[in-house]
Amino acid sequence: MKTLLLFSVLLPTLLFGQITNHFSNQDAQWNVATSFTAATQEHPSFVATTTKVYGFQGDSLINGDTWSKIYSTSDSLFQSNLAFEGLTRVDNDLVLFKKGANPIDTLYDFSLAVGDSVFYDFDLFTSWIHVEEIQTIQINGESYKKFIFTEPTGPTAFDHLNEVWIEGIGSVHGPLFPLSPRKFSEEIPDSMLLTCSFANNQDFFNHPSYSDCYVNITLGVENHEAINLSIYPNPVSSILTIASTQSINGVIEIYDVNGKLLKTVKAKREKVSIDVSAFENGVYILNFELNGQKVVKRFIIGQ
Repeated sequence: MKTLLLFSVLLPTLLFGQITNHFSNQDAQWNVATSFTAATQEHPSFVATTTKVYGFQGDSLINGDTWSKIYSTSDSLFQSNLAFEGLTRVDNDLVLFKKGANPIDTLYDFSLAVGDSVFYDFDLFTSWIHVEEIQTIQINGESYKKFIFTEPTGPTAFDHLNEVWIEGIGSVHGPLFPLSPRKFSEEIPDSMLLTCSFANNQDFFNHPSYSDCYVNITLGVENHEAINLSIYPNPVSSILTIASTQSINGVIEIYDVNGKLLKTVKAKREKVSIDVSAFENGVYILNFELNGQKVVKRFIIGQ
């Protein structure tokens, strides 16, 4: 268990409006994509990307305090193969973490000011990283603090951390990243990034490097043709259209962000129109197969 220590300097704090803290919402989810080299003799430059989904399932009462159970899975719908990661609890600006008999860790402190420090344990070395800058960003009409940290001091000069926290959401490398931080190589493809996050049935964080929340690029037995696919309009209020240069054969499933199946549509053509006007505003997930590949796309219903 990594221990996260926080050192605070008494500086004036900024006043922000009411934000949505993902760690206080049982329906919150984080999608984290990891890219790495996966070269073979046939594909010497291949870079694979896989996605892990984090979310909550139930809670536990410990000494009168309610802790949320956080899980992770490679299932895009957050339904199967859930791996228990630990317990989290929000205490004002703090996000606390506990697993088993280990001591309680401070996962995040969103009250940090410029100059404050966080202690990261990288296994091979440890380092304090400092809050270098705090920016204000707009998410769904509310102001959120964006904490930008300095690079750690350590033996790996050609690696980088690029640590950034977003108030109420956490690290751009994933919600539990401060517990097991690592640096990323500058010489080979190597990254772990939050592609998007959801809470209160709303789409919050979207990483500009990813067009989709769930990314799964691996070498299979066959070399599939590239998928040419478009989904529009997005956001949508009535009719959602899925169009491809290849025939969509099979069942298209629509889920909410909690993994509940809401609708199925049988398809056997290149262009499919789906009436979603009966759904409430929010974020939804499309799930289907195209050219032998699993396709997971999100769309938003709203005016």
